[in-house]
Parts: sequence; C-alpha cells; structure tokens
Amino acid sequence: MLVIRAYIYLLLAVILYAGNILVGKAVAGSLPPVTLALGRVLVALIAVVCLFGPAAYRQRALLMQQWRGLLAIAVSGVALFNVFVYSALKYTSATNVAVLESGVPVITALCMAAFFGERLRRRQWLGIVLSVAGAAWVVSAGNLNQLLEQANRGDVLMLLAVCAWVGYSFTIRHWMVGLPTYATLVPLMAIAALVLAPLALVENLLLVPRWTLDSQAFMALLYLGLGPSLVAFVAYNKAVLLVGPSRSAVLLNLLPLVTMAGGFWWLGAPITLVQVIGSGVVVVGVTLVVFERRR
Repeated sequence: MLVIRAYIYLLLAVILYAGNILVGKAVAGSLPPVTLALGRVLVALIAVVCLFGPAAYRQRALLMQQWRGLLAIAVSGVALFNVFVYSALKYTSATNVAVLESGVPVITALCMAAFFGERLRRRQWLGIVLSVAGAAWVVSAGNLNQLLEQANRGDVLMLLAVCAWVGYSFTIRHWMVGLPTYATLVPLMAIAALVLAPLALVENLLLVPRWTLDSQAFMALLYLGLGPSLVAFVAYNKAVLLVGPSRSAVLLNLLPLVTMAGGFWWLGAPITLVQVIGSGVVVVGVTLVVFERRR
C-alpha cells in the first residue's frame, strides 16, 4: 500500500512538472520570461509563508547562518533555472525542453566524475551515451548530421537551464544538510523574488509591446506558483520517504513522455516518430544512470 501511495505521489509530481513546461509554452508569447518567473515565485512565496512561515521563524537563527548557501540555491535553482526554461519555451518545443531537462542527472553524473573523482559504472556510461544520443536525435529532428543547424536558440537556453540546475544540485548537497526541508522554502522564495524583481523591472521597461495580466496569465501564474513550486515538491519528497531517492528518480524520467502527450492533448502539438524514439531512448538512458540496484 505504501508503494502504491508513493507512485501516486510521483505520478502527481511528474504531471505537475510537465504542466510547468506546457503552461510556460502556452503563455510564452504573452508573458515575458523573467516576469513569468517572478510571478511564479511571488505566488509560491505567499503560499509557503502561510504554510511554513511559523516554522521558518522558529528556525531563523539556523537559516541566517546559512545565508550564503541559501543565496546560491535560490539564484541557481529557483531564479536562473526558471528564467532559462521560460526563455527557451519561446523558441523551441515543449518536448525538446522536457527531453533536455530530463538529462540533468546525466550532466550531474559527468560533473561528479570529472570534478570530484566519482567513479561511474559501465551501466551508467551506457546510460550517458544513450541519453546524449536520444536528446541529440530529438533536437536534430532525426538528422544527426545537421544537429547544429537544427538546434535553435531555445535549445541553447535550455542547456543553460540544465547547467543552472546542476549547479543547484551541487549547492544543495553542500548547504542543505541539516536545514529544515519545508521551512527553507520561505527564505529561498524570498531571495529569488528579490533577485528577479529588478531584472523583471528592466525587462518590462525595455519590452514592447506591453503585456497585461488577463485571466489566462493570472491562472498560469497561480498554477505555476502552487503546482510545480509547492505541491509537486511536497509530493516528490513524500515519495522519496516511502520508496527512496533512486526509485523516485526513475519515475521522474517519464517527464518527456508525459509532456509530449500533454502537448498533443492541450496545445495541439504534433507527435513525431523521432520524438517518441528519442524520448524513449533518453528515458532508458537516464534510468541506467540514476537507478541503483538493491543490495
């Protein structure tokens, strides 16, 4: 029963994370990326203050001691990652974004091997090769000989988002040890809002034409601030407690397939055989990288 509950949590998290990409794509033409990221963070900040504000206040001395780490985490994983993702969605497909985002564990594993001497197993190296090949297959639209020609500005921006998330992963490993999981969301969202606010101001001063907060934009911000930022985060952490990080990470690899199906159903985006094959190869590859056999 606990395993079933864990998989329900994981399925909810995957759907909400895919929704982040799909909603970002839907409003990419009407809301500028930094403003969208700031709006998402402000909605999330209001929610986490209401839910975890008292706990954060009680832990304020501990949180203040780790302000440098919280700053690094908020800038890399909350601010920059979302700005790059929403910027990428203006130029590339939701499927491309999901495929490249799912490669985060692969890039993280390569960085751990290159900079920290972590030894990768042959199974993981095979997974890395498959993941890179699958992502390249999708980005190049099935023509690897023209990869650089087929890749667009959005794919490059998404690679920057992946780099930001890898940096976020490393800062979490170093700074989040001993910090309260949910109470920490309060300063993280507050810092991210402070970082994004001046950038959004500059963006709006230079942006032509102006955008308006209509009902679609408001609902998008509400969803992004509550769904991926809060509900998915809590659901994933509950699943990790029930079945462990390795099995949880494997289920998250379904993100490209869920995003592809959601894009077809909601946005009317076509599904090509290249996308299906490439996404499937990426899912298998990332699974080989992150999955740990039980001893």
